[in-house]
Amino acid sequence: MRRLLLVSSLLLCSQAALADAFTECPSRAFLTQDAVAKTYGVNLVTGDYGLLQDDMGTKSKVNATGFNPNDNFLYGWGYEKHKPVRIHSDLKVEYLDVENIAGGKDFYVGDVSLTTNIYYVYRRGADFGLYAISLDSGSDDYLKMSRIVDGKTLDLKIFDMAFHPTDGYAYAVDKYGILHKIDVTTGESKELGSVGAVGTFGAVYFDVDANLYLSSNRDGNVYKVAIDSGSYKAQLFAIGPSSSVNDGARCALAPVVDESNTDVDYGDAPDSYGTLLKDNGARHGLLADPDLHLGNGVDGESDGKPMPQSDDESDRNDDEDGVQFATTLQAGEKAVVMVEPSKSGILSAWLDSNQNGVFDSYEQVITDRAVTPGKQPVYVTIPASARAGSTWARFRLSSSSGLGPTGGVSDGEVEDYRVDINVDGSAVTYYPSSSGWTTVAFEDNWPFEGDYDMNDLVTQLRTSVFKTDGKVTLVNITGQLSAVGAAYHNGFGIRLPGVLRDQIDEDNINYTINDRAVTNYTPLEAGRYEAIFILAYNTWSYVSAGEDCVYYRTEEGCGSDMQMRFNLTIPMKAPIESDISGVFDPFLFATPGAWHGDHFATPPGRSYEIHLKNQHATEAFDYKLMNFSGQDASNPDKKHFFQTTNGLPWAMEMGSDWKHPKEFRDLTHAYPKFPSYVRSEGTENASWYTDENAVQSILFKD
Repeated sequence: MRRLLLVSSLLLCSQAALADAFTECPSRAFLTQDAVAKTYGVNLVTGDYGLLQDDMGTKSKVNATGFNPNDNFLYGWGYEKHKPVRIHSDLKVEYLDVENIAGGKDFYVGDVSLTTNIYYVYRRGADFGLYAISLDSGSDDYLKMSRIVDGKTLDLKIFDMAFHPTDGYAYAVDKYGILHKIDVTTGESKELGSVGAVGTFGAVYFDVDANLYLSSNRDGNVYKVAIDSGSYKAQLFAIGPSSSVNDGARCALAPVVDESNTDVDYGDAPDSYGTLLKDNGARHGLLADPDLHLGNGVDGESDGKPMPQSDDESDRNDDEDGVQFATTLQAGEKAVVMVEPSKSGILSAWLDSNQNGVFDSYEQVITDRAVTPGKQPVYVTIPASARAGSTWARFRLSSSSGLGPTGGVSDGEVEDYRVDINVDGSAVTYYPSSSGWTTVAFEDNWPFEGDYDMNDLVTQLRTSVFKTDGKVTLVNITGQLSAVGAAYHNGFGIRLPGVLRDQIDEDNINYTINDRAVTNYTPLEAGRYEAIFILAYNTWSYVSAGEDCVYYRTEEGCGSDMQMRFNLTIPMKAPIESDISGVFDPFLFATPGAWHGDHFATPPGRSYEIHLKNQHATEAFDYKLMNFSGQDASNPDKKHFFQTTNGLPWAMEMGSDWKHPKEFRDLTHAYPKFPSYVRSEGTENASWYTDENAVQSILFKD
């Protein structure tokens, strides 16, 4: 029976039952407040709220409200006439003539059961109790009030309750923080345990995913309890409005937020830091005060876009511009951070100094600092225990204090930054810069020129070398695949020149692809003397061409966001003497077991490599391949490698975010000044690879 009623209510959610009913199950919550009732709309995601109706047509309070998806009306208890009210879509009350009404008694706890179409109200005390009022016009007891149990037998110090979207039970949290599951048919209650928060929860809501939201009257904090998870620990979800008179209602069949709502700013850090809404990600409403933000502006999203899908990377709409690091972040020292609020507000910040992928409570480095408009320095103490390497920082500006690294608030902005921490006596060198990219591109037809479109593998790289007392302690490589225009299956690796495998602290290597730890293999290649790292054995395993496309990001109309982003942190067992810098030694190799052209009798696999011009291959390379026919003019005796008779390379690096040619379009046609650059050995047309020296129609564009 309950299932049938639920199905019918789902159908009714999409259409108005009556002309003055709501036209849908709204995702927003409704909050009635004040001695003379007013209704507010609340976005539970951010706590943002606004007045919807300041004259509900009554001279007193309205409490015990609930939304009924069976007819799309709100219901409540009107204190002016001491009886239930039906609340229309204009948020005006209609007093209901209810039989057997408990005359002169008012109720402040109530909700509508989705599965039975009955309005229940409750008040503790022997003279009160739990009552049922049928809202089904076809039933014999329509608008008749009957007591289920007295308020002494069901003795609960609760201030609101809400019905689960499917199981038929009502849930409430008492002033001591105990969660109760109430069987409204028998009047019995079961204690499920403490939620870890106490107070007067005057507004309680459910969403369609069976999450229970508790709004505290005292401070407006909104807590979330995942009822069906079996864990009843309350999570601070948002900071909303506080009130001494507070009652809430919402459609329990609606999600907590409308996916079309982009009036919220989310963070950009990897999802382990709390970025997505499902993880209670850090978020700020943009409607309450759109002029309060960091830097020049702020954009909104319907949900978080953690790296590598962040709006700063994928949409090229970087609004992370309100924080600059004026000094290095040195463990045990103070750093200067320049922040630029648009208005006066309250700033808090966190630094993942232990690099465990979360912002721990003790990692807060700025707490409720009052800031004024304009650029200003803020001093941050970096813990002495901080680990050297790349990590993340989160900054939050709002008019509210007490923010954590996650959760919602009604105004302001959150900005996330990838940062590097140094230890005593250490320094870090970036290439090409701390935030820029260099591009490495390959033509995979070696030793033949092929179509020479130089887009068979295009990757953007950024490297960091950490040194202590002049010796290398750690290396970090960040990158993203920009194009795979290859019919062959190729892998991608990087060698650290002059570094041996046994100098690497293999157990503490951290390798992630799209912010997920790689666990199926170690990137440090086994069986080698050199420190060789395999980023991908087959790049096609991580990217897809897309509909009606053959290659990844090389054909007209076949653009997409970057699908493979990686980060490799390489610690040394002990500091080593090394002058490694720049892009190191990136190389392409043939995927083991995969066909690589008819000119090979058997798949060459790992023994086939392509490196930058005049860079010798790794120990895995078969140098007999350099005796192949084709255009290769390698001469190991002269240290000439991977170049044609005309000096053209099969792999090259440009120190910028370079635009590669479209599929089957020759590099020398896309960049006409490139041949003269090669012939002059770099003395002429050094800027051949820039946009102004390119034939734009031949280049691939997003």
